[in-house]
Amino acid sequence: MNTPNLDALLDAMTLDEQASLLSGADFWTTVPIPRLGVPAFKVSDGPNGARGGIFKDGPRTACFPIGVALAATWDPALVEQAGAALGVEAKLKGARVLLAPT
Repeated sequence: MNTPNLDALLDAMTLDEQASLLSGADFWTTVPIPRLGVPAFKVSDGPNGARGGIFKDGPRTACFPIGVALAATWDPALVEQAGAALGVEAKLKGARVLLAPT
């Protein structure tokens, strides 16, 4: 697997391209930068799970304890299991990035 040099990639971007990554194409999708081979990708969040892009009457998702509750368990294995399950939920919603607070 070829891992790109992220510093070089950022240096190759114009200021407008860098800013576009922060603002996005829409609420849930980033802006692609075709000239550098950077694809658009979908993000998702939720107060306690991977909700997807539909706020009302959307697809169901698992509900997870908030981060501070998981931390209060002092159980790294449990937190790792929750993280893995959140990753599965994000993939089911077609997301490549799961935003905070979960």
